[in-house]
Amino acid sequence: MGEKNLSANIEFVNKNKEKLIQEYRNKYILVFEEEIVEAFDTYEHASQEGIRLYGIDADFLVYHLLEKEPVNFIMEAVL
Repeated sequence: MGEKNLSANIEFVNKNKEKLIQEYRNKYILVFEEEIVEAFDTYEHASQEGIRLYGIDADFLVYHLLEKEPVNFIMEAVL
């Protein structure tokens, strides 16, 4: 585990973003090992589920799928 796995999850989202936005627009998706686990309405709910399923030290990603990302706002969170 580590930064490599987290980077792979980010790359997975970026590579599949168009398709994911069609299905999960404005949702927070929980990504683990380059797979969508589930979609949530809030970041808190998604991160809590990631911790419940994989533990606090796991390399899961919570990503907010917006059709148009804000130009001046970049957010990456590592739990």
